[in-house]
Amino acid sequence: MIKRDNIFYIACCLAVAGVLLAVMGYEISILLFVMALLLRPALYEFGVVRRYSDEREIEIHSRSGNLAFIAVMLAAVGLSVWQITGGERPEELYILIAIGLVARSLTGLVLVGDYRKAGVTIISAIGVFLALFILLEGRLSLVSLVGVLVGLFVVAFGQMGRKAPKTIGVILLFVAFSAIFFFHLYDFRRVSMALWLFFVFPLFYAAVCLFLGSGNEEKGISPRFRSVVFGSLSTGMAVVFVLLILLGNNDSYSSTHTAVVPTGEVREVQGVACTKGITCYKNGMLKSCTLAREDTLSGQVLPSGTVVTFTKSGTLDWCFLPEDTYIQGHLCRGGGHDFMTCFHPNGTLRVAWLADDEIIDGIPCARFHLFPALLGKEYDTRFYDNGRLQSCTLSRDFTIAGVSFKRGDRAEFDKQGKLLKESGYSQS
Repeated sequence: MIKRDNIFYIACCLAVAGVLLAVMGYEISILLFVMALLLRPALYEFGVVRRYSDEREIEIHSRSGNLAFIAVMLAAVGLSVWQITGGERPEELYILIAIGLVARSLTGLVLVGDYRKAGVTIISAIGVFLALFILLEGRLSLVSLVGVLVGLFVVAFGQMGRKAPKTIGVILLFVAFSAIFFFHLYDFRRVSMALWLFFVFPLFYAAVCLFLGSGNEEKGISPRFRSVVFGSLSTGMAVVFVLLILLGNNDSYSSTHTAVVPTGEVREVQGVACTKGITCYKNGMLKSCTLAREDTLSGQVLPSGTVVTFTKSGTLDWCFLPEDTYIQGHLCRGGGHDFMTCFHPNGTLRVAWLADDEIIDGIPCARFHLFPALLGKEYDTRFYDNGRLQSCTLSRDFTIAGVSFKRGDRAEFDKQGKLLKESGYSQS
């Protein structure tokens, strides 16, 4: 039987508002439907409406939540496999799956009630993932060995939380806040979501768990207090992810429409052989598609399988290369949706992610490195519309116009190739 209490009436108001917005054509209406559906279980988890719930309803919420999670994960995996078989990279679905699994893992550790053990386990997991990231980047090299050692150090550091939970918790909070401000993680337009998901938020969760588990009466912590603390962390995580999604992608989809093309079918659109995901502006001009075969666009030869995007005037704006490809003499990283290669309106290269270290205009520019990039280091190489180097990260120690740079420093230049003093450098 449906309970007609205050929560019920608030949910009904949200649903009615969603219907009205949907009729008016606002896509945000779906958010109101979601809020109406999740209002009661969300408030319950925060300990706000427990007096409106009985044991049977609690069990129903728990079981339905588990089934919903399984259904969403299976659907996301199924859609990912379907897109992969079609030659696409389902980056958004990967993010959804990662968020779900991380949230599930953290919640499972917390709800057990052994907070000290949960904190230690989270830190150890960070160390393992850290080692894997560096290992994948460096392969069989000295960098890989250093990565494994760093990972083992983090795991060992986490184990110290068993004996000194408060001390380790304070250190973790210091590291988390330092990372946010030092690497400008509050700049949601540029920062990687993976860094927040696998590093920052786990640090906060681990620190909170160690603080809660620092006493002798862990089980004496009330469910309401636990719900408020971890619910607040989860809400903060949700807010950050929303900002990353909104600010990290400023392109407006309201001015476009997409044509569904069957797998394997080729369609000519304004002289471009397209397949899969053809998107056009409202004025009918082609916005984006996947190239069905090798083509020359804005004077640039692009391989088959390249995802290309055009401006409203019809010039090539940016693309996702399926493989490492030479673009105007520079070997640019490919790999589907991993690296965006951008162009100026005149067709010259604007942004590239180098696959190898290169000497450009006499400057040693570094290739992309995964782990430093996850920590906020910029590895994009930028050019002016006259073809000259605008900025890059240096691949080795180097002196430019009497200024000493260290490996990994960022150097910036004007259109004539003169060093800009505001670029990041170390004065000798």
